[in-house]
Amino acid sequence: MTIETAGSTPAQPVSPAAPAKNVFQRIAGVFFAPDETFADIARRPDILWPLVILTLFSFVTTALIVPRLDMDAVVAQQAEMLQKQNPNMSDADVERMGRMTRAMGKVSGWLTPVLSIIGYLLIALVLWGAFRVMGGDGDFKESLSTTLYAYMPAVLLGGLIATVIIVMRGTVDPTQMATVVKTNPAFLVDAKEQPVLSAFLASFNIFVLWTIFLLTVGFSKVARVTKAKAATIIVLLWLVTIGVKVGFAALGAARMNG
Repeated sequence: MTIETAGSTPAQPVSPAAPAKNVFQRIAGVFFAPDETFADIARRPDILWPLVILTLFSFVTTALIVPRLDMDAVVAQQAEMLQKQNPNMSDADVERMGRMTRAMGKVSGWLTPVLSIIGYLLIALVLWGAFRVMGGDGDFKESLSTTLYAYMPAVLLGGLIATVIIVMRGTVDPTQMATVVKTNPAFLVDAKEQPVLSAFLASFNIFVLWTIFLLTVGFSKVARVTKAKAATIIVLLWLVTIGVKVGFAALGAARMNG
């Protein structure tokens, strides 16, 4: 029997916490309900299964793409550059460099999934540090979990579309990988003739912008900051990466023309 005193407010029942979403619910939620999903990730971050899914998917797409890489196109471009720099280079030297390039191309293709793991770790570390410096909360585990889920659409959907297109084509020029799927304006220019502009335009990829949006939503939850502040930090870091990317393209162009 419950005794209530005059003027007292009856105690309200405490609703149980909602159970954590599993990895597949979270992947679906990133596509269709990012606010709710990243709030759930902030409460209970997970790393193992999203990392396994991203890595396995990368190995599958690599297995389908690597045999279809047209390394002859890369060798031809490299030979042109080497002969410009050293007109006296013999055909034997050019052929030797071509064999090395083909071998390195296959090896680097299979290293892509491993390098992606390192990339996720570095991105999560930089974002975690940036948000902590700017007064945000959260630990590295929350940062890494948020980063992994934010990249799901770009890796799973973007990777699937690119792989299907490459398989249907039969071969792909590795130097043109950025424009295999027309999700950025770089296809409007000739990457060989305008490498700097091409590198700049390739940065404005639909999937990159989608990832930036998801990172903004995710870090507003895990760092406990406003979305405006999260967006400012992430966009500034993105602009820095564009500057570095364009800088390397400019150096490559100068070397090619030199």
